[in-house]
Amino acid sequence: MDNISNIFHNDLLPSLGARANQSIKLRKFIISPYDSRYRIWETFLLVLVVYSAWIYPFELAFLRHLSWKLFLVENIVNSFFAIDIILTFFLAYLDHKSYLLVDNPKRIAARYLSSWFILDVCSTIPYQPFGLLFNKHGNGLAYRTLNMLRLWRLRRLSALFARYVSFYYLKLENKRTENY
Repeated sequence: MDNISNIFHNDLLPSLGARANQSIKLRKFIISPYDSRYRIWETFLLVLVVYSAWIYPFELAFLRHLSWKLFLVENIVNSFFAIDIILTFFLAYLDHKSYLLVDNPKRIAARYLSSWFILDVCSTIPYQPFGLLFNKHGNGLAYRTLNMLRLWRLRRLSALFARYVSFYYLKLENKRTENY
């Protein structure tokens, strides 16, 4: 019985009125998804996702070959997404059963490797250099098809939209219940 009382005594839930993300103590090198710096990084990546969603269909439909400037910009964008893949291995996640942040590096890695990792890597690989090996301009059908994998990044916008919708729904719901 002492073990059960210790479990509840170790601050499973924050005290009433406290902000949950103020007292989170994570392992060394683990990033909280609620950290303001990570949120800024996530917002920056969303800007890159919007850029990707705009430029890649245009590039596939109208450009015969990429200029070196556009090639450089694409590789810079890809490098930011590659950094994000690495950061995801250090990003704690919320366990939906216990509602606690999981900061165990092995569990974080196992979860990411079994979910979005392969598609994230496939959407980040720069296919242009591989296309240049087989074609003068690197714009063959295989390159164009593989390049469409970059649109996989749009799932970030979907997740952000779902988060904002739920946030505003809760805000509206709170206002509605305050009026009663």
